[in-house]
Amino acid sequence: MKRLFTFAFLLLSFVSCQDDKEKDPVIIPQVSTAVKETLLFTREEEKMAHDVYAYAYSKYDLQVFENIISSESQHVTAVLTNMDRLNLDDPLDGSTTEGEFTIPAIQTLYAELIARVDISHQEAILVGLYIEDMDILDLQNAIKETNDDQLASLYENLMCGSKNHMRAFEGQASTLGLTYTPEFITQAEYDLIISTPKSTCSGL
Repeated sequence: MKRLFTFAFLLLSFVSCQDDKEKDPVIIPQVSTAVKETLLFTREEEKMAHDVYAYAYSKYDLQVFENIISSESQHVTAVLTNMDRLNLDDPLDGSTTEGEFTIPAIQTLYAELIARVDISHQEAILVGLYIEDMDILDLQNAIKETNDDQLASLYENLMCGSKNHMRAFEGQASTLGLTYTPEFITQAEYDLIISTPKSTCSGL
């Protein structure tokens, strides 16, 4: 009888603990509106890069685009994971439809870049360098803006990936006799990136 009582007591204690866990509120990290807007912008910017590269690959069948498409998909997933952590709804509602965005500036830029890709495969490579150039500057600014360690880590990893993509596109440009002049980061930053080896980007 005593053993039965002890078992019943332990069972009730376990249920009580489970109830307490269920009652514990989910703590959502507090970040500013500006930081949230930057993360939402990054979500669509990363998808834009993916979609432009997917279009370029379908048009020219260049391996460099196929390789980077996979990486961009990982970038999007990493951003969505952080949006979920901060309880932010996806403005695209999980859409993978190419060329679909909610931010007008990104929608316009996508159309402009697709038009450039249509010109030639050489121009498509320069478009790739342009996108990564722009992404690196945006990620640098995002890191400066946030006080959330996990977001800072996300942006660092995304920037690591963008630098690798820049190296890959620069290699293609060099083979084709093309020269890219950075429009967002400095020439010194660009030269340093393309002159250093590919990095291993943790978390992506």
